Amino acid sequence: MPSIIPGFEYDIFISYRHKDNKGGHWVTEFVDALRSELEATFKEDVSIYFDENPHDGLLETHNVDKSLEGKLKCLIFIPIISQTYCDLKSFAWQHELCAFNKVSKFDSFGRDVKLANGNVASRILPVKIHNIDGVDKALLESELEGALRCIEFIYKSAGVNRPLRSTEEHPDSNTNHTIYRDQINKVANAIKEIIVAIGNPASTKPASFFRTFEKTNFKRETKKSKILAITGISLLLLALIFYGIYYFVLPHKSGLPDKSIAVLPFENLSGDPTQEYFSDGIAEEILNALTQLEDLKVVGRSSSFQFKGKQVDLHEVGEKLKVSNILKGSVRKQGNRVKITAQLISIKDGYHLWSQQYERTLDDVFAIEEEIAMSITQKLKVTLLTDEKIEIGERLTESTEAYDAYLRARYFWNKRELIESEKYFKRAIESDPSYAAAYAGLAETYVVFPYFRFGSPLEFMVKAQQAAEKAIQIDSSLAIPYAVLGYNNTSYRWDSQKALFFFKKALHLNPRYAPAHYWYAQYLCRYGFDTDLAISEMRKAVELEPLGSIAYFNLGIALTFAEKYEEALEALKTSAELNKQNEFAPLFTGHCHLALGHRDEARKAYERSAALSNQLAAAILIYFFVKEGKSEKGQEQFNDLLQRSGYVSPFSLALGASFLGQKDLAHYSLKKAIATHDNWITDLRKYPAPYLTDDLLSDSRNRDIIKALPFN
Repeated sequence: MPSIIPGFEYDIFISYRHKDNKGGHWVTEFVDALRSELEATFKEDVSIYFDENPHDGLLETHNVDKSLEGKLKCLIFIPIISQTYCDLKSFAWQHELCAFNKVSKFDSFGRDVKLANGNVASRILPVKIHNIDGVDKALLESELEGALRCIEFIYKSAGVNRPLRSTEEHPDSNTNHTIYRDQINKVANAIKEIIVAIGNPASTKPASFFRTFEKTNFKRETKKSKILAITGISLLLLALIFYGIYYFVLPHKSGLPDKSIAVLPFENLSGDPTQEYFSDGIAEEILNALTQLEDLKVVGRSSSFQFKGKQVDLHEVGEKLKVSNILKGSVRKQGNRVKITAQLISIKDGYHLWSQQYERTLDDVFAIEEEIAMSITQKLKVTLLTDEKIEIGERLTESTEAYDAYLRARYFWNKRELIESEKYFKRAIESDPSYAAAYAGLAETYVVFPYFRFGSPLEFMVKAQQAAEKAIQIDSSLAIPYAVLGYNNTSYRWDSQKALFFFKKALHLNPRYAPAHYWYAQYLCRYGFDTDLAISEMRKAVELEPLGSIAYFNLGIALTFAEKYEEALEALKTSAELNKQNEFAPLFTGHCHLALGHRDEARKAYERSAALSNQLAAAILIYFFVKEGKSEKGQEQFNDLLQRSGYVSPFSLALGASFLGQKDLAHYSLKKAIATHDNWITDLRKYPAPYLTDDLLSDSRNRDIIKALPFN
């Protein structure tokens, strides 16, 4: 039976975990009771999709097919929220709740509809049958982008948390004081209110709505066709007129958004190269402040700082970064005195929209940065995210010593000199123990330590978590620590639900923080959730960092996992061109070439990566030596890996040993990699390069321990 609104397959879709319908068949009884209640609520028949028989219907092991896509084209989606529903790996979560939440935003009515009384309701109408824990609640609220509002069917008493039944033996003992029949009635009335609003937002007579809707459609169809024909011809003529005016009369614009800006690195005029951190830091802090502006496109630091120390044509810079305005300046720091010059330039005509010079003490540096940012808002007529003025110093620190150390730490962080970065973030915290941004920076440093071989995940991922939690404790409005916790739960703690919550939180707080987008994309790829969404997230990061090597590299990762190897190679090539020291871009370039059967190109890419000290690439070269009959050369390569100083990835050793046929050593190294939560372990869910894990997985011991991992 089709929906009562034309163009939809069902009125209601009931989504649930099949395990919640076993035994007492609660969900089946709920659907039957709801059908009866809807018959007493609507004059028309209301259709419900309910996968009643799990053996004949859609199983959680199946892929989404066209039949489910059609069934999801419904008016109202009712998820049965239980203690098991909020499971990222479940079919119901991935392919029903998340899928409907995504598609409903773009259909003809939108996910949220305005009711007759002026209130707004979501077409997702949750029914809750258990009290759920905080993580599940946060996960739901992140997906639904708002507070969780449910109609509850929960029987609650001391030590009891179960679904409310239609016939209760001791109804008075229910501490929630809810009655099953009343709750069913609430669901039916809520459905009616939403469907009426969908079909006729202006209607104030719900009872007669549906028949009026059908009659009006049929009566006006002929007249409507004539009107549409006349309107179409008129619009075509108008379009031709405007086309002529646009192309032959009006001057053409550059196509760049007016409200867009890149902040170039400020020139260090102190005469002391060691003061470069300060001039870079001032520019970066102004850039970060400008991201608080609602309708201003701000290019990220790694892109705008590509022009550091170069004689550049500002028009060319604007075209490359796709912005209409450039902020440039200089800094002269002498003792406790600082002189800052800033200029806002339009790239369309080279006109100086604004310029100012400041000469004050270091104690006034926050005020200078805020004044520059506020002047830009006035000149570009952009809007603040809040009604308040831009704040810089207040949410960071009042200590100039701490701030100076923080700028030094950021300077070294951006160069990936992580030991120096760690030292100065710690020094900033020593100067001001309540400096939230310094804790966030320390967390950001520690979370990438293992990738750059500065230490084991066992040591530094724990430190990253502690620093991030401290930052949030001091200032919960910072996005960086939430993104760090998301990445930590992805690559170290292997907790997909917490990872998703933290990523959603970080992106909500600062959608312009590029690392949150590419760490979230890595999470989606490595846990096998949604490679299309991962690619979309990475394109957002590239948009924020149009000249960012790391952004293009992570786009390459997402495209590789999606098996779009040709596109991935283009992104990885751009990443390598932007930063020739990026050891990871050639690593994944090798993966792509190997998948495409380009053996020679793959080997060359792995050699480039290994030459940049990438351990995994060095281990993979053993595969080529062995296949070429050069096992002795492969053993030398493996010995070199073993003798390297610092942290050596046990996963790289496991892979290398497997190529050499040393099964016991490969098994031992793999167990160590899992025990230490090596960063590369999550790739084993679906390794991006074919053939490379065949030898490792030929050992049943390895297959068994990999199969037991929580992300498989």
